[in-house]
Amino acid sequence: MIIRAESVHIAKIAEIEKEAFSDPWSERSVEGAISEEINIVMADVCGESVRGYIIGSCDGFSGYIERIAVASEFRKNGIGTALLTEFQKALPETAESISLEVRASNLPAIGLYGSFGFERAGVRRGMYSSPKEDGIVMIKKMRNG
Repeated sequence: MIIRAESVHIAKIAEIEKEAFSDPWSERSVEGAISEEINIVMADVCGESVRGYIIGSCDGFSGYIERIAVASEFRKNGIGTALLTEFQKALPETAESISLEVRASNLPAIGLYGSFGFERAGVRRGMYSSPKEDGIVMIKKMRNG
């Protein structure tokens, strides 16, 4: 079940961060994201377990996906798809677009975003470190944008 993330989910989200990213957010950063009103932080929760999460924001017109990850043991089960779907539903009707950056080598994520209508909009050279890599900027125009 996908719900708005709460303080009880912070530690598990931070654990998944460490597993999924070379530059993981700390528990304090996750807590800050959850507490900011502009942010949309959702978690896929089953019992006591957080299986995945998405952290994004929207200023009313532009949505932005900051982080999305699924715990390794739950990947390829549709959780990423469900998180993206629920994130889009949580955006205000005034949202015109959603943007994100993804590592150029992360072909599964690029494929997932493409299946949602995200299109490649540019490259941020050397955006990522550990290892150093380009970031692909992807944007999805919303139905009213």
